[in-house]
Amino acid sequence: MTTPVAAMTNAKLGVDGKRMVAEGQYKRGKSFVGAAILLRQNGGCEFVVLYLLLQGIENVLKGLLLYIDYETYKPMLKKSIGHNLLKLTAEAAEAAGLSPLRPALRDEVDSLNTLYSKHILRYSSTYDIFVNPSTIQSRRVFYRIGALLRLVERKGLVGGCYAI
Repeated sequence: MTTPVAAMTNAKLGVDGKRMVAEGQYKRGKSFVGAAILLRQNGGCEFVVLYLLLQGIENVLKGLLLYIDYETYKPMLKKSIGHNLLKLTAEAAEAAGLSPLRPALRDEVDSLNTLYSKHILRYSSTYDIFVNPSTIQSRRVFYRIGALLRLVERKGLVGGCYAI
């Protein structure tokens, strides 16, 4: 049995290809968030729950930015936004015409972003000894990503629409 391998080229994507890339990014993120929820419900390691949640948020928001304007956001995702969830949430809110994050939610994202960007949630370290992961605030972030996913699904963004 052979494994199919797609040739990666520098060819330009058409409208449908860009839509498929954006949709794939969004769906991966939605799956990460779903995995975080299931893991939390079933007593999984809270560090992993938080990591999956934040990985999901990153992918969902990047997918949505690509839907909104692929040409504008594709180069920004690596160069200026990277894995910084604060920059990403601000850019996504602005692009979608939504209000900036409220201070309490922004503080929670900021705190989680620090752990996420330093890979503290992904790898075991002395942090595990001194911090009980259930004390790390994430309720607002969980709530807001759930609300965002419901909004996107209700508006029909995934599956062919190009803007929120």
